[in-house]
Amino acid sequence: MTKTTTTVIPHIKAGSYLDEQVDKFDAFAITWNDDEAIHLTFGRNTVNVKSTRFFVEDGVHGVETGDMEVIRLDVAGLTIPMDVARELAETLARMIGHADVRRSKGE
Repeated sequence: MTKTTTTVIPHIKAGSYLDEQVDKFDAFAITWNDDEAIHLTFGRNTVNVKSTRFFVEDGVHGVETGDMEVIRLDVAGLTIPMDVARELAETLARMIGHADVRRSKGE
């Protein structure tokens, strides 16, 4: 008979927890608490609309976008110890491989 011991750790979301769509990142190696670590900043490019102009011209109401700028919206910055960064890299590579197999099968 096999004896199995299981530990369940509940997941609780921090007040700062993010669930965001990102398609850009910056990464660099740093020293953190006297240990090597990887710092990742995740974000996406977006348009920051600074103003909108409402007007009436010859009795016709109109709206047009005023000033705007393209920005990189940084949504999260994480510092990860090297052992966790290595595990993350391996996990991402494995998940990408699984996705490639599914795509090749048309799934």
